[in-house]
This record gives sequence, structure tokens and C-alpha cells, in this order.
Amino acid sequence: MLILRHKKPFVWNATNITRQLRSQLISLFTAYGARAKIVYLEVPWAQWKQQNARRKYAVPEAVVMRMASRLEVPQPDEAHSVEYRVTDR
Repeated sequence: MLILRHKKPFVWNATNITRQLRSQLISLFTAYGARAKIVYLEVPWAQWKQQNARRKYAVPEAVVMRMASRLEVPQPDEAHSVEYRVTDR
């Protein structure tokens, strides 16, 4: 909370797959006067599998499939700004 109190810029890197999860954090940030920006990243499944395989602790595919089934893509009204970075290759 120190960063928020001192109004320092920061990046919160997290997998928040539902609007509810994101809104809890965004509400906290904006309560301190912060401006919230969501950056939604999406890569093709084959690319994700390659990247995941190279991780020290790979995420089991079943876990990712379960999370993907619950995914709610961020909507423009969820934050001060929402940026979409979706690659098809």
C-alpha cells in the first residue's frame, strides 16, 4: 500500500480472469486516486504451449483449460483505459 499512498507509478502483473477479480483490485487502486489501465494479452494456443513448456514450473494444461473456460475478456468500462494485445501468430 506504500506505493499507492505515495502515488508512485507501478505495474501489477496478475492473471485476473474474471471481472470480479479485476474489480476488487481496481477499486483498491482507485480508492487511493490511482488511474487503472488493463492490458489484456492473448497469444495463440500453440505459442502458449511452447512458452509454458519453457517455464521452470509449467502450468498443467488442465489448469489452463479450466481457467480459459472461466475467462471474461476485460471490457472498456472496467478501468480508465483498456488495451488489447491479441496476436494471431
